[in-house]
Amino acid sequence: MERIRSFYQPSLDEQGYYEWKVKVAGKEQIGKVYAGDVERFAAWDTSFVWDKFPRGIHVLTVHGLADETVPPYDAFIYARALSTRQPGTHTLHMMESANHNFTGKYIDVNDTILEWPSQVRGGTVTGGIFRTGVKGKL
Repeated sequence: MERIRSFYQPSLDEQGYYEWKVKVAGKEQIGKVYAGDVERFAAWDTSFVWDKFPRGIHVLTVHGLADETVPPYDAFIYARALSTRQPGTHTLHMMESANHNFTGKYIDVNDTILEWPSQVRGGTVTGGIFRTGVKGKL
């Protein structure tokens, strides 16, 4: 929670809000994030993932190892929480050198998203790490 506050705090102190600059449908947008927004986000209870996430839902998590916005470790926490559900599965795909927005990695992201459901339907996904056993460079 402290990491979240420290990111927004200088702007909140200076102008009373943080300017959140994003692209929506290719157009630059600016939203204002206020201190109360930061507090609500930082206090969001994620425990439902451990206790209440539907057991029969298959989940694919794709996360970049170079993500500086959401630490890659967070993806492993979700994997721990979701991997023991039955009959649902959890598959984790960590993308080397991918940042938070997967810049320059869109083809790999699309290929992963398109490949995974067919493996689930075919019964070859049982959970764990995506493309386990597929040989590549080490």
